[in-house]
Amino acid sequence: MNILNGNEAFSALMAGKNIMCRAAGELMEFDDLDQFPATVFAMPNYEFCIKIDFIELAGISFLKPFSIDELVADQEIYICENYSRITKCQFIPDRVEMRDAVISGFVQRDRENAANQIKAIQKALGIETEIYFQEIDYKELLAALATKNREPKKRETRKKTDVNLDVAKTVTPKGTESTDEPWGEAKNNTSEIVETHKPNSRPAFTVDEVAEIETDTDALLEKFTTQILNCTTTDAVLSIRPIFFANGHLDREHTQHLCKLTEEKLLELDPEQYAPKQIKNDHQIYIDALNVCSKVDEIETTLRGIESEGFSEDQLTEIEQAKQAKLAEFQEKVIAQANEEQYQKLLAELIERAQKAGSPKEANALYKYTVEWTEEQRKPLMSAITKRLNELNVDAPQVSEPPSLMVQIQTAPDLTALDALEIDVASRHPDIQPKLMGYVKTRRFELENGATQ
Repeated sequence: MNILNGNEAFSALMAGKNIMCRAAGELMEFDDLDQFPATVFAMPNYEFCIKIDFIELAGISFLKPFSIDELVADQEIYICENYSRITKCQFIPDRVEMRDAVISGFVQRDRENAANQIKAIQKALGIETEIYFQEIDYKELLAALATKNREPKKRETRKKTDVNLDVAKTVTPKGTESTDEPWGEAKNNTSEIVETHKPNSRPAFTVDEVAEIETDTDALLEKFTTQILNCTTTDAVLSIRPIFFANGHLDREHTQHLCKLTEEKLLELDPEQYAPKQIKNDHQIYIDALNVCSKVDEIETTLRGIESEGFSEDQLTEIEQAKQAKLAEFQEKVIAQANEEQYQKLLAELIERAQKAGSPKEANALYKYTVEWTEEQRKPLMSAITKRLNELNVDAPQVSEPPSLMVQIQTAPDLTALDALEIDVASRHPDIQPKLMGYVKTRRFELENGATQ
């Protein structure tokens, strides 16, 4: 199971993979991602993995086989062969037959699931045979073949024959010798190396080319360097790589140097295919994580350790802008909540005063506190005032049908109530303000001169 960090897990999630998570260093099992906060990708001390789906065939379940993008060179794999055999070996990307097996869905993750996959196929086909297991160590046998090729050979003219490097150490059941070895040459119970000659997907090297094995490191480096530089096709470059890997006289630093030369040559011959992918830190992960934060302390947790991510100045600026925008959003929410709390407190106080008002004048005077309120905010107080006016035997509209502003002006009981209504006129549409102000002036004249309606 490959353990992923936050960036890798988020990229895999965006690519459509099912991601699981757990606390880093714990013995607990991985759990589904929905059990963790949305900011977990940017939080420290968590690790991730890709959830592998199960396949069911003929009533038998097994893990979904490997795909090419999951495998790296030398990774342990289990190949399901001929519906009756499992081959354990290392994955070698240059081997076409291995890549074909992966693409075809016949490369499993462990022996148990490989066996279950073969059993399911057998059951679906209505057959039942014994399943054999063999283990192949390519590196060990390639080294053995390289040593054998370095032994002195007689000078003689020989027909050029491709030497296939597919040699293998095979474990066959019941002490029998395997005769069908598509993945390499078998090493039987007597530990004898058997050479076979099979067509390869690309030319390897010939017996004449290895008749005299070089042992001098400098000479070998010069030879392979020349061969790589003189290649005119990518297949030719790729065919040289297994040769210098199998040579026992080159150290690790030498093979790394030659690998670098092959990569440069491949890039020269086919830039589109072999151009290195531009990989950069994805600062958008942090921006997305900030956008889903619900508290200030979550922002601090999300951005912890961001200095070590290697972001550019522009990327850090974008992250800071996202942080400030989120803080501003929190501030707006806090202000809105404070305003709402203040409104509810004042409303409760005014309703209580309305319920205790001893006269219509006292009840109507409460309107002046609602100048900056909306019509919706004012409704509960208006209902309380109207109810109290009814209790005081004042002719007022029913609660179910609040009086219009015009009616309130025409029935204003005193100048104080009229002043409050005049303020309310200013909040109405400009087109009707002149008409309402006319009613205000008329009612003011009536109240000042002691007239009644």
